[in-house]
Amino acid sequence: MYGMNNQKKSLAKRPRLGKKELKILAYLELVGGEAWQQDLLNKFAWASKYEGIFMRRLYRLQQKGYIVIGVEINPDTGRQKKKVYLVK
Repeated sequence: MYGMNNQKKSLAKRPRLGKKELKILAYLELVGGEAWQQDLLNKFAWASKYEGIFMRRLYRLQQKGYIVIGVEINPDTGRQKKKVYLVK
């Protein structure tokens, strides 16, 4: 019982990642550390009802400090799109 406080504090310092979050980070490393958010949706969200869950995963990764989501102009279309960057 006495050692439980020390273990909880050491575990609280590093954020936990799930299997799906690790797959997203591995894919971002594979493609060079950046990808359009829509491309990630097409790759990982297999149904439209799953897109909300995937977006929540991206938001949690951003909150944990693993990725940054920024708005850029897509050179192909000339419109603004969201781009996901891997933080190293």
